Amino acid sequence: MTKHSQLPLSDVKCSYINNFLTGSSVLDVGAGKGYYSHWLGKAYPAITIQAIDWQQPPLMPTNVQFLKHNLEEPIPLNEESFNTIFAFDIIEHITNEKSFINELFRLCTNHGVIIGSVPHDNDLFLPAYNLTFYHRSDLTHKRYYTPESIKSALAAAGFVNIHVSKEGGVSPQVFAEFFPPPLRWSIKKVIGLLRRTHIINTKKLNSDLFFVAHKIIT
Repeated sequence: MTKHSQLPLSDVKCSYINNFLTGSSVLDVGAGKGYYSHWLGKAYPAITIQAIDWQQPPLMPTNVQFLKHNLEEPIPLNEESFNTIFAFDIIEHITNEKSFINELFRLCTNHGVIIGSVPHDNDLFLPAYNLTFYHRSDLTHKRYYTPESIKSALAAAGFVNIHVSKEGGVSPQVFAEFFPPPLRWSIKKVIGLLRRTHIINTKKLNSDLFFVAHKIIT
């Protein structure tokens, strides 16, 4: 995969795309402003990309087609049309989770893959300090997920070989900002050392769950 463009891209999402992209036909569902479709389309002109969202994004490369569509409704595309499906930050916005994931399964080719992310439900000790994950402020979210619940939702639709990882979230180094400026550099270094030696468990602060799942029908 080529280097990232100047678009505001997530390194984590790009890494998942780099590692798990399959075939030459991609569906970017809930494409938002189309950053990942644009990046992929420019990097790989031979790949065909269908982006879907409720609002038309800026101009796309010629190999990216856009469909303006309400994702609460069935998607008007042919079954088994896409080798890879991107579902980043979209499932949590859909009222009927089951129907939506079933649609993604229908659109995925046999031996295809779905790559996506959902907000993590487990903010553990943060509410005790009047803190929480930033995604809690998004009132359009219908639900949050644990690794078990997103695995169960994908498996119910028929996806297999499901892998879920905790990613993103708050870096412990942010706590250095509560100290006077002359001390912040030293505090960040100490926190970094504690992370590298696993004395600080950063998994408690991961705000996103990234998943990869496959459609395999024998």
